[in-house]
Amino acid sequence: MTTTAAGRSVACMDDMHNTQRATRPDCQVLVVGAGPTGLVLAADLLARGVSTRIIDKGDGVNLETRAIGVHARTLEVLDLMGLAERFVEHGQIVRRWRFYTDGKPRLSLDLSRNGTRFGFMLDIPQHQTECLLRARVAELGGVIEQRAELTGLTDEAVGVTARVRDAGGGQTRVITAGYVVGCDGAHSRVRHDLGLRFHGHPYPQDWLLADVWLDWARPQDVVHAFFRADGLPLVCLPMRDHQWRLVLPFAGDRAPGAPDLGEIQQLVDQRAPGRVLVSDPTWLASFNCHRRSTDVYRRGHVLLAGDAVHIHTPAGGQGMNTGITDAHNLGWKLALVAAGRAPEQLLDTYGSERAPVAAQVLGFTHTLVRFGTVTHPVQRALRDTIVPAAARVGPIHRRAVRRWTQVHVGYPGSSLTWPDRGRGRPRPGQRAPDIKVLSRDGPSRLFTVLRRGRHVMVVAGADPDSALASPVLEPYRDLFEVVARGSGDARAFRGSRAGAVFLVRPDGYIAARGRPDRLETVLGYLRELSGETEISRPSRPTASSQPDPALGTVQ
Repeated sequence: MTTTAAGRSVACMDDMHNTQRATRPDCQVLVVGAGPTGLVLAADLLARGVSTRIIDKGDGVNLETRAIGVHARTLEVLDLMGLAERFVEHGQIVRRWRFYTDGKPRLSLDLSRNGTRFGFMLDIPQHQTECLLRARVAELGGVIEQRAELTGLTDEAVGVTARVRDAGGGQTRVITAGYVVGCDGAHSRVRHDLGLRFHGHPYPQDWLLADVWLDWARPQDVVHAFFRADGLPLVCLPMRDHQWRLVLPFAGDRAPGAPDLGEIQQLVDQRAPGRVLVSDPTWLASFNCHRRSTDVYRRGHVLLAGDAVHIHTPAGGQGMNTGITDAHNLGWKLALVAAGRAPEQLLDTYGSERAPVAAQVLGFTHTLVRFGTVTHPVQRALRDTIVPAAARVGPIHRRAVRRWTQVHVGYPGSSLTWPDRGRGRPRPGQRAPDIKVLSRDGPSRLFTVLRRGRHVMVVAGADPDSALASPVLEPYRDLFEVVARGSGDARAFRGSRAGAVFLVRPDGYIAARGRPDRLETVLGYLRELSGETEISRPSRPTASSQPDPALGTVQ
């Protein structure tokens, strides 16, 4: 066989590439997709010192408003990243969701009862969300490679080779990475390359969205959801500058493409309880809703997050929030593994923890669609009497709000959680309350300390430097720092022993708890995290996957 000069050149380049690949990849993590999920993940990794590249096939920030609702748990995640205040400055605060049937108010969810310091939902257009996250990525030294489309992946023993085509000249180049995370949406190329099926079904008929001005005097800090006997709802979400986002499910037989203002006005006339003039549109869109997911979050060095792994209707504003919290669950784990501080097996806990959350969100959004589109008279009567009556019971109302805002999410059955037989709250696997603490830098909040990226040991007493001087913890001191519980935390630690010790994960969940003289569970967690023992204890069903009686059984 004859080898040409060109062939020898290609072979030499391949040899050089293989040699380079075996020594050092181009980056530790390649994030595919620069939507909210990918941007949160990239910012989190960069803040932890992980070499990260971000590619996106688009031209830049998408100027469409798209997702707008940011829930309380997502605001906590943004707070852990030091970004919550920036978001609040640009958004519209929403304090209630109010539901009407035949024009009469039936139910009002008070979002201040979610158990966090963010007692509201924040409505902010997705393009502003992306701008704020892109600014954070830039502050951390990250660069988003636009018009760069993934065309293929090869997962190897030491990492991943990604083939990328630049839109400008159509040239294909190679990026080598230790890990690739597909945050590339519902039509994910990463998921496609893994050969994964996207199980589920579409919903019938188009859904319409419209960002408009409404001529009415209803409160601007309330979401108004109108239900009708014919099962055709209208949901109105407030935005800044007196704009409203209208959501119109099941728009009926219509021509393909975006609606015009006339069509929106006609549907509002049909579904609103009275005449409401619609004007000044800034965005009109139609789309098909699907309910789909895959149960594979990781295969080798390739992972998926956000819409690449689960999609559903916009009911309840759950989608973007679930993707962001996916990214935040993954970020600290991937950083530890990339740094060689934890075994690869830690990455399996990402999927095992987040898959039940996604399953619940898919069920929850489907339940909300059915809740708002009931047509049978008996079912409507039950909905309009039983649900409002239940919501007037304080504990049920609080539980419903915490579920709606994703504050309820926890991982008590995770193999990464070290349970104990102690009483009181918070328990291992539950979200940690953002209490006042005393750190070596002075008074602070727990979530502020967690911004530094490590685990936090919360102890009783006034001197965090002298706390827990146990020599058995010394090999793991680079994994955590110690703070003392501040005053006024009695409600946050209901029933817990006065001297209880809590180890909090970087994403704000309790990993383990103990006492200063009995640290077996804390030490066990740290050993497991470091790879000294296997992360293989059997999981139990997580609280995240259990039906919530406040909102009925998830189907």
